[in-house]
Amino acid sequence: MHNRSQSARELTLEFGEADEFFAGSESNVAAGRPPLPPGIDQIREELDAHSLPGALATVIVLPRAQVKPGLSAEIGRAVERYCMMGIGKAENEIRMLRREGIKTLLIGLSLFVVFGILAETVVRTSLPSPVRDFLGEDGLFVVVGWVGLWYPIETLLYSHRPYRQEIAVLQVIRRMQIEIRPAD
Repeated sequence: MHNRSQSARELTLEFGEADEFFAGSESNVAAGRPPLPPGIDQIREELDAHSLPGALATVIVLPRAQVKPGLSAEIGRAVERYCMMGIGKAENEIRMLRREGIKTLLIGLSLFVVFGILAETVVRTSLPSPVRDFLGEDGLFVVVGWVGLWYPIETLLYSHRPYRQEIAVLQVIRRMQIEIRPAD
Protein backbone atom coordinates (compact mmCIF):
# COMPACT_ATOMS: atom_id res chain seq x y z
CA MET A 1 0.00 0.00 0.00
CA HIS A 2 1.46 3.34 -1.02
CA ASN A 3 0.43 6.66 0.44
CA ARG A 4 0.81 9.91 -1.48
CA SER A 5 0.38 13.35 0.01
CA GLN A 6 -2.18 15.30 -2.07
CA SER A 7 -5.41 17.11 -1.35
CA ALA A 8 -6.95 13.67 -0.91
CA ARG A 9 -5.00 10.84 0.66
CA GLU A 10 -4.35 8.27 -2.05
CA LEU A 11 -3.87 4.61 -1.28
CA THR A 12 -2.76 2.09 -3.87
CA LEU A 13 -3.66 -1.58 -3.47
CA GLU A 14 -2.45 -4.32 -5.78
CA PHE A 15 -4.56 -7.46 -6.18
CA GLY A 16 -4.61 -10.54 -8.36
CA GLU A 17 -8.38 -10.21 -8.65
CA ALA A 18 -11.06 -7.75 -7.54
CA ASP A 19 -12.55 -10.10 -4.89
CA GLU A 20 -9.36 -9.66 -2.85
CA PHE A 21 -10.74 -6.25 -1.89
CA PHE A 22 -13.05 -8.06 0.57
CA ALA A 23 -11.60 -11.60 0.71
CA GLY A 24 -7.84 -11.09 0.90
CA SER A 25 -5.40 -13.32 -0.90
CA GLU A 26 -3.69 -16.60 -0.28
CA SER A 27 0.05 -16.88 -0.30
CA ASN A 28 1.91 -17.54 -3.52
CA VAL A 29 5.41 -18.62 -2.50
CA ALA A 30 6.59 -18.99 -6.10
CA ALA A 31 5.68 -15.35 -6.79
CA GLY A 32 7.12 -14.24 -3.43
CA ARG A 33 3.71 -13.10 -2.19
CA PRO A 34 2.60 -13.67 1.41
CA PRO A 35 -1.08 -13.98 2.27
CA LEU A 36 -2.62 -10.52 2.41
CA PRO A 37 -5.61 -9.30 4.41
CA PRO A 38 -8.62 -8.00 2.48
CA GLY A 39 -8.11 -4.59 0.90
CA ILE A 40 -10.90 -3.09 3.00
CA ASP A 41 -9.00 -4.15 6.15
CA GLN A 42 -5.79 -2.64 4.79
CA ILE A 43 -7.62 0.65 4.24
CA ARG A 44 -9.12 0.56 7.74
CA GLU A 45 -5.71 -0.11 9.30
CA GLU A 46 -4.22 2.81 7.38
CA LEU A 47 -7.02 5.14 8.50
CA ASP A 48 -6.81 3.94 12.12
CA ALA A 49 -3.06 4.63 12.18
CA HIS A 50 -3.30 8.27 11.06
CA SER A 51 -5.63 11.21 11.47
CA LEU A 52 -8.61 10.88 9.18
CA PRO A 53 -8.27 12.66 5.83
CA GLY A 54 -10.93 14.92 4.43
CA ALA A 55 -10.99 12.79 1.29
CA LEU A 56 -9.66 9.40 0.33
CA ALA A 57 -8.87 8.01 -3.10
CA THR A 58 -8.07 4.35 -3.54
CA VAL A 59 -6.35 3.05 -6.64
CA ILE A 60 -6.83 -0.67 -7.19
CA VAL A 61 -4.22 -2.19 -9.47
CA LEU A 62 -5.32 -5.45 -11.13
CA PRO A 63 -3.91 -7.68 -13.86
CA ARG A 64 -5.03 -6.31 -17.22
CA ALA A 65 -7.28 -9.35 -17.81
CA GLN A 66 -9.20 -8.60 -14.59
CA VAL A 67 -10.02 -4.98 -15.49
CA LYS A 68 -13.50 -4.52 -16.91
CA PRO A 69 -15.80 -1.54 -17.49
CA GLY A 70 -17.92 -0.63 -14.47
CA LEU A 71 -15.74 -2.51 -11.99
CA SER A 72 -15.05 0.56 -9.86
CA ALA A 73 -18.81 1.20 -9.61
CA GLU A 74 -19.41 -2.43 -8.58
CA ILE A 75 -16.76 -2.19 -5.88
CA GLY A 76 -18.21 1.18 -4.85
CA ARG A 77 -21.66 -0.38 -4.32
CA ALA A 78 -20.14 -3.19 -2.26
CA VAL A 79 -18.18 -0.66 -0.18
CA GLU A 80 -21.36 1.36 0.38
CA ARG A 81 -23.23 -1.69 1.70
CA TYR A 82 -20.25 -2.72 3.83
CA CYS A 83 -19.99 0.73 5.39
CA MET A 84 -23.72 1.12 5.99
CA MET A 85 -23.84 -2.24 7.77
CA GLY A 86 -20.83 -1.28 9.92
CA ILE A 87 -22.26 2.15 10.74
CA GLY A 88 -25.59 0.59 11.71
CA LYS A 89 -23.85 -1.90 13.98
CA ALA A 90 -21.77 0.84 15.66
CA GLU A 91 -24.86 3.02 16.16
CA ASN A 92 -26.66 0.07 17.78
CA GLU A 93 -23.71 -0.41 20.14
CA ILE A 94 -23.81 3.28 21.09
CA ARG A 95 -27.55 3.04 21.85
CA MET A 96 -26.96 -0.10 23.93
CA LEU A 97 -24.18 1.63 25.90
CA ARG A 98 -26.40 4.65 26.53
CA ARG A 99 -29.20 2.41 27.88
CA GLU A 100 -26.67 0.51 30.01
CA GLY A 101 -25.22 3.75 31.35
CA ILE A 102 -28.61 5.16 32.31
CA LYS A 103 -29.73 1.93 33.98
CA THR A 104 -26.52 1.61 35.97
CA LEU A 105 -26.54 5.33 36.80
CA LEU A 106 -29.75 4.82 38.77
CA ILE A 107 -28.12 1.98 40.71
CA GLY A 108 -24.91 3.99 41.17
CA LEU A 109 -26.78 7.04 42.44
CA SER A 110 -28.71 4.84 44.87
CA LEU A 111 -25.45 3.35 46.19
CA PHE A 112 -23.92 6.80 46.47
CA VAL A 113 -26.87 8.12 48.50
CA VAL A 114 -27.03 5.05 50.77
CA PHE A 115 -23.31 5.03 51.49
CA GLY A 116 -23.27 8.83 51.89
CA ILE A 117 -26.00 8.54 54.51
CA LEU A 118 -24.10 5.69 56.20
CA ALA A 119 -20.93 7.80 56.27
CA GLU A 120 -22.78 10.76 57.79
CA THR A 121 -24.47 8.49 60.33
CA VAL A 122 -21.13 7.00 61.39
CA VAL A 123 -19.60 10.49 61.78
CA ARG A 124 -22.41 11.47 64.18
CA THR A 125 -21.98 8.40 66.40
CA SER A 126 -19.87 8.09 69.49
CA LEU A 127 -17.66 5.44 67.91
CA PRO A 128 -13.93 5.88 68.48
CA SER A 129 -12.35 8.54 66.25
CA PRO A 130 -10.23 6.09 64.16
CA VAL A 131 -13.37 4.06 63.34
CA ARG A 132 -15.34 7.21 62.43
CA ASP A 133 -12.45 8.42 60.25
CA PHE A 134 -12.08 5.03 58.55
CA LEU A 135 -15.80 4.65 57.77
CA GLY A 136 -17.01 8.26 57.77
CA GLU A 137 -16.62 11.50 55.79
CA ASP A 138 -13.47 10.67 53.83
CA GLY A 139 -13.47 6.98 54.52
CA LEU A 140 -14.67 3.65 53.25
CA PHE A 141 -18.37 4.45 52.86
CA VAL A 142 -17.73 7.54 50.73
CA VAL A 143 -15.23 5.63 48.58
CA VAL A 144 -17.73 2.78 48.05
CA GLY A 145 -20.39 5.34 47.11
CA TRP A 146 -18.10 6.90 44.48
CA VAL A 147 -17.08 3.50 43.16
CA GLY A 148 -20.78 2.76 42.61
CA LEU A 149 -20.93 5.79 40.31
CA TRP A 150 -17.71 5.01 38.45
CA TYR A 151 -19.02 2.46 35.93
CA PRO A 152 -22.12 4.41 34.86
CA ILE A 153 -20.16 7.64 34.46
CA GLU A 154 -17.45 5.91 32.45
CA THR A 155 -20.07 4.16 30.32
CA LEU A 156 -21.96 7.37 29.57
CA LEU A 157 -18.90 9.53 28.94
CA TYR A 158 -16.25 7.30 27.38
CA SER A 159 -17.42 3.85 26.26
CA HIS A 160 -18.96 5.10 23.02
CA ARG A 161 -15.68 6.61 21.75
CA PRO A 162 -14.39 3.55 19.84
CA TYR A 163 -17.77 3.25 18.09
CA ARG A 164 -17.76 6.94 17.13
CA GLN A 165 -14.27 6.45 15.69
CA GLU A 166 -15.51 3.39 13.79
CA ILE A 167 -18.34 5.45 12.29
CA ALA A 168 -15.91 8.22 11.29
CA VAL A 169 -13.59 5.73 9.56
CA LEU A 170 -16.48 4.06 7.75
CA GLN A 171 -17.80 7.46 6.61
CA VAL A 172 -14.41 8.27 5.05
CA ILE A 173 -14.30 4.85 3.35
CA ARG A 174 -17.89 5.25 2.18
CA ARG A 175 -17.05 8.55 0.44
CA MET A 176 -13.72 7.40 -1.04
CA GLN A 177 -13.12 7.55 -4.75
CA ILE A 178 -12.21 4.24 -6.35
CA GLU A 179 -10.09 4.00 -9.47
CA ILE A 180 -9.13 0.78 -11.22
CA ARG A 181 -5.81 0.62 -13.08
CA PRO A 182 -4.27 -2.25 -15.01
CA ALA A 183 -0.91 -3.53 -13.78
CA ASP A 184 2.04 -2.48 -15.95
